[in-house]
Amino acid sequence: MRVANKAGLHAADRVELDYLEHSSELLENLSGCAANGPLLWTVSDEGHTIACLERHDSNYSLTGSIKIDHWVSEIPGEKGDELDLESLDFASGFLWVCGAHCKVRRKPQTDELLNSEIRERKSRRLLARIAFESDGRTPTRVDLRKVLEEDLFLSPYRELPTKENGIDIEGMAVIDDRIFVGLRGPLVGGFAVVFELYLDDRFRIASLKRHFLKLDGLAVRELARVNASLLVIAGPVGESQGPFALYRWNPEMDAAPTKVFAWGVVAEKPEGMCITSIEGKDGLLVLYDSPQARIRGATFEADWFKGI
Repeated sequence: MRVANKAGLHAADRVELDYLEHSSELLENLSGCAANGPLLWTVSDEGHTIACLERHDSNYSLTGSIKIDHWVSEIPGEKGDELDLESLDFASGFLWVCGAHCKVRRKPQTDELLNSEIRERKSRRLLARIAFESDGRTPTRVDLRKVLEEDLFLSPYRELPTKENGIDIEGMAVIDDRIFVGLRGPLVGGFAVVFELYLDDRFRIASLKRHFLKLDGLAVRELARVNASLLVIAGPVGESQGPFALYRWNPEMDAAPTKVFAWGVVAEKPEGMCITSIEGKDGLLVLYDSPQARIRGATFEADWFKGI
């Protein structure tokens, strides 16, 4: 797959992520990633585990994993419920993880979509950070769903499920003491929505700022930080195969995002991304949904764009 070059950036190289003996089901559902030095953390939206891979030359191989349930206490919902984890970030010694916070529609048995049940999935309402310390664990979490439902612009969409313009978080990035969450839905007046959060010492929301982004009618599908700027994968709210594009946005300037890549309409949907360094050069690592051509046994082939 070729990516349209909008800013003189280098074409993508393939980087292998070797998960050793893990099943292809995990690789088919990779949804987020975060880098910390030579380590790469990845998560699947179907599971409760975060994988840790270590870089060797230009590729990565699995070195361990952690169970979310072990590190984060009082996960909402029933034990074993799907967490629908969508995004990771590593900042200031913390590994951050964010779920979709969405409602879901049960797949209808017939063509009567509007009569199918919409379910509340409390297990998906998770924003947490994990600190790896020698003296033990420091689990903290917060539920954003109630706050988002009370927002003036989002409240009309609170009963809608994911992929039908309902409230649905798909991107998260941390800059200093600010947490940015990007919404796949809803689009509000054709604008995508990103919330900027400040948390207090007790991990409660101290303030909330809303941003509307002009992404050519697309929604946020992932966020990643580059210094004081954010990269935004933009894509459709629903299940269509595009178009997908990559934007760069500086929340300090609060100016319109600038498009830097365009995937167009594709079978492989860009799903997760993070900035990482390979062979001394910084670049953007991108994971894809529907990646059958990228999976060989327990190995996933990600894209890495130099010079982002």
